[in-house]
Amino acid sequence: MANLDFTGELIGQSSGPNPRIKIYRTKALKFVGEVRADQKMAQAQHFDNPVLLINWFRSLFNVITSEAQDAIEDAAKHDDAFKAAWNEHVD
Repeated sequence: MANLDFTGELIGQSSGPNPRIKIYRTKALKFVGEVRADQKMAQAQHFDNPVLLINWFRSLFNVITSEAQDAIEDAAKHDDAFKAAWNEHVD
């Protein structure tokens, strides 16, 4: 798989000293998800919206793991699109 090259910022990550899951927002307002197995092995994909990225995490693990949930909730604190995709608003 080719390396991903993008300019953006980290908006969410799993907790702990060595976060395994990170979420980035690019300058073009795309979203990149990264899952790190170890120092040399990682998998990353880019998506047009947060829902697609969340579904990618779900497809990798068959569920939303606690680590993925940490990263998604962190991203929701830093990005309105993630907040809208992850939080259910009731009036």
